[in-house]
Amino acid sequence: MSSSGQYSYSYIFKYIIIGDMGVGKSCLLHQFTEQKFMPDCPHTIGVEFGTRIIEVHGEKIKLQIWDTAGQERFRAVTRSYYRGAAGALMVIDVSHVKE
Repeated sequence: MSSSGQYSYSYIFKYIIIGDMGVGKSCLLHQFTEQKFMPDCPHTIGVEFGTRIIEVHGEKIKLQIWDTAGQERFRAVTRSYYRGAAGALMVIDVSHVKE
């Protein structure tokens, strides 16, 4: 359990957001962690990080959300951030899906 008060929680889970450059990973991170939509998010260099505490069945859970860079040159760097992740959200741009 973390420290007492408003920011206490029973569990902590790490999740990563993955996908190609420009598909909206950073926009999703800001929407989820700050409840605000940023239509023109700058490109992530390396990894961006955010947290949010949610409640499930009366237990407070801290979610760590890691937004990985989609650019090819950062792929080697971001692989190390996958370790310890409880899950991943893959983001795609459906307007560019090839049939």
